[in-house]
Amino acid sequence: MHKHVLKIMVLMIFSISLVACGNSEAKTNNNLTYENIVNLAIEKVESEIAERNNIEYDSSSIDYGNDLRSSSDITMWENGKYIKVVVYDKEEDDEKEITHYRLKDDELVNINGHPDIDFDSIEEQEPDYIEEKGKIIKQ
Repeated sequence: MHKHVLKIMVLMIFSISLVACGNSEAKTNNNLTYENIVNLAIEKVESEIAERNNIEYDSSSIDYGNDLRSSSDITMWENGKYIKVVVYDKEEDDEKEITHYRLKDDELVNINGHPDIDFDSIEEQEPDYIEEKGKIIKQ
């Protein structure tokens, strides 16, 4: 009798520890974490800056240095479906560039100026994720 109770208690403790030690990062609709989406957004912004400057992609050659994330604000709505990245000039600390993305099939699509997407109405909603200059404010 005592062996069965002991086994049940061990199984319960083990089960609780598995749940407690599981991945604590919030998942989005696409099974990507917010952290995954932030990394995708930073990579996308860096590559778009490089393309505009007609230089080969190299994050060290971008004006914002190697740490674009700490010079950016990132906001997400609808579980990571819509993403806004605001990049600040490190010297002047003012907005340098604002880019809007939509997450589709685990890839970010730049939707700046897209005629069918009203980003103003999206921004009126409560964001799911907010990061300011590399610091997570809301997750």
